[in-house]
Amino acid sequence: MKLRMMLLVVLIAVLALPISPITAQEGMTYSESPMLAERVAAGELPPIEERLPENPRVIEMPWAEIGTYGGELRVPFGGDSPFWGGQMVFWSAWRGLVNWNQEYTDWVPNLAESVDVNEDASEYVFHLRQGVKWSDGVPFTADDIVFYIEDIMKNDAINGGNFPEGWLLPGEVPPVAEKIDDYTVKITFDVPYGMFLLNMAGWDGWQMTAAPKHYLEQFHIDYNPDGIDELIAQNTAASDWVSLFQLKTAVGPGSDQSVVMRDVEYPTLFPWIVVQPLGSGTQFIAERNPYYYWVDAAGNQLPYIDRIVETAYQDEETLLLDVLAGKFDTMPNPANENRPLFFQNAETSGLEVYILPREGGGVVSIMFNLTHPEMGELFSQKDFRIGMSHAIDRQEIVDIVYFGEGNLRQVSPNEDSPLYNEQLSTQYLEYSVDLANEYLDKVLPDKDADGWRLLPNGEKLSIVFTVQTGDYGLNFLGVAELLKEYYAAVGVDIILDVVDNDIWSNRRDDNTMEATIYTGEGGVGITSIFDSRYFVPNSGSQIRGNAWAIWYLEKDNPAGVEPPQHIKDQLALMERVRQAPTSEERIELMQQVLQVAADEFWVIGIASPPTTFRPLNAKIANVPESWIDGWPVGGVAIAVPEQWYFTE
Repeated sequence: MKLRMMLLVVLIAVLALPISPITAQEGMTYSESPMLAERVAAGELPPIEERLPENPRVIEMPWAEIGTYGGELRVPFGGDSPFWGGQMVFWSAWRGLVNWNQEYTDWVPNLAESVDVNEDASEYVFHLRQGVKWSDGVPFTADDIVFYIEDIMKNDAINGGNFPEGWLLPGEVPPVAEKIDDYTVKITFDVPYGMFLLNMAGWDGWQMTAAPKHYLEQFHIDYNPDGIDELIAQNTAASDWVSLFQLKTAVGPGSDQSVVMRDVEYPTLFPWIVVQPLGSGTQFIAERNPYYYWVDAAGNQLPYIDRIVETAYQDEETLLLDVLAGKFDTMPNPANENRPLFFQNAETSGLEVYILPREGGGVVSIMFNLTHPEMGELFSQKDFRIGMSHAIDRQEIVDIVYFGEGNLRQVSPNEDSPLYNEQLSTQYLEYSVDLANEYLDKVLPDKDADGWRLLPNGEKLSIVFTVQTGDYGLNFLGVAELLKEYYAAVGVDIILDVVDNDIWSNRRDDNTMEATIYTGEGGVGITSIFDSRYFVPNSGSQIRGNAWAIWYLEKDNPAGVEPPQHIKDQLALMERVRQAPTSEERIELMQQVLQVAADEFWVIGIASPPTTFRPLNAKIANVPESWIDGWPVGGVAIAVPEQWYFTE
C-alpha cells in the first residue's frame, strides 16, 4: 500500500501539467527526420511545410526535452496480431478529435482545434485543424467524419437495419453529422450527451478518425455503383458489397480494426504507419508517418523514433528469454510474476523497469454468465454468487499470484473516487468455508457420495471456466488454478479450459461461455462512468450478462436475449448518465447505478490492482517517471511515445 501511495504521489508531481494544447507560434519554422528530408530531396515527398497543417499541435511535456531523430523500437509479441498483441493500438491508434489530458481528468483538443457545445450538450461543432493530411497525403476534412457516421454507421445494409447501441446512440435516434465547411462539422444528438467528448478521448474516439472517405468509398455501393461488382469478384472472401466493405474498413459494424495493420494501402492519421505487414512471416514494421500533425516546442515534426519493428512469437517462454537477453526495447503485458527477472537481468537486457499504478476497479473479475442457456438460472441466484465469493481465500491469491500487493476488495471505484461505494467494495469478502456452504446450501443442498454438489436434475455440478492465454499480464490462469481448489472445498467442480483470445471471443459472441476471469476496469476517478462494463451489461467484454449485452448492442443477433425489466432499468439509468449535461448530474446518477450493482452483486472481485510495470530500453529518453497504465487511457499512449527518443 505504501508503494502504491508513493507511486501516486510521484505520478501527480510528474504529471502536474497537461499535454499542452498550445498552438504553433506565428513564424515557427519546422524541421523533420533526416529519413524524410532525403525523400523530399529525391522528390518523393513535398516539403514539410506542405505536409503539416496550418496549425500543428505542439506537444510540450514538463518532463521532456527536445529530442533527436532515429532508431527502431523493437517490440516482441505473442500470437499473430501486432495491433493487439504488439500493442500498435496503443502506440498509434489512440489519437482522435480530442485526447485525454495527462492527469486523466478531462479532454484536450487534438485533431479538433476547438469544440463548441450548446447549453444542453446535444449539439457539438468541431473545428478541425486545417491542412491535416492522411498518411497518403490526402487532406483530412469534415467529409471523413460525415462519411463515418452517415455512410457507414447509419447505412442499413452495413448495420443490419439497426444503428448500433453504444457510444454514438445516447437516445433513440442516431446522430446527424453535418458538414458546415471543409474544416467544420456539426454532430447533433436527439438528447443531451454530456459524456460525448470524454468518450471520444478513449477507445471509441479513434474510430471517427479512421474512415478515410477517399479510400473507402471505392468499396461502398453508393459511391462506386458501376465498379463494385468487379471489386467483389477480385475478393474471394466477399460475397456482396457489404462483406467487401467490411473486409476493407477498420471501423463500423462487422469490421476488423486490425486491418490498418495488415493493409499498407489503408490511409491513417497514426504517428507510425504499416510498411511491412506481418503476413506469413514473423516481423511487422511500422514507419514514421511523413504527414503526422504533431510537432515539439521547437517545431520538430514528431515522432522522433523512425520505426517500430515487432516480432511475433508462438512460445511465450522463448519471447521472455529473448527480451531478458537484450534483443528488444520493451515487452507488452509482462507477467507480474516475472517482474523480479527484469530487475535481476537489467544489465544484460539493457532495460529499465518503470513501476506504474494500474487503472482498475479490481485486479481481476470473476464472472458467471447469468444468461448462459443451461447454467444461467443457477448463476442468477444471488446466494450462489455470495457463496462463491466467500469460498475464495483472497489474501492467498494476493500473496501467491500478485506478490502480496493489493487490498482485498470487490470490483469497484477506488476509495478516493467521487463514485466510491463502500458496500460494493467491501461486501462478501470474508474467506469462510462455513459461510460459503451456508449460502450454497440454499441453492444446491444435495451432494453425491464424494461431496460434489448436485444440480436439481441429479447431475453433478461442473462449471467450465474459459481462461484466455492473453491475460494482459494479470495471470488469469494462476488465479483460476487457486479458485479450482477453493471451489472444490465447497463441493463445486471447476473445469479449466485454457484457450487463445480468438476462441474466448467466439464463445463470448455466441454466448456459450459459462464463466471466466477477466480484467477489472472502472477504478480511477470517474472511469466507471465511461467503462461501466462490470456494473451495467452494456459491453461485449463483460460476461456476467453476456446475452443481455449482445441484445443491447446488436438487436438482431440471435445470441442476444432480451433482459428482464430490472436490467433494462439499469441500462436506461446508464443512458441517463451518458446524457447528463453536467458533471454533477453524471456523478449523482452514476452513484445510483453503482448502488444497484452493489445490491445485485453481479461480479466477484479479488483485490485492488497491484502496480504493473513496463520494461523499456534504458537509452530511451523523454519517458515520464510513471503513468497510469490501463485500457481507458490507452496504455502507453498517455505517456506520449511520439516524444520518446534514443540517446545513443
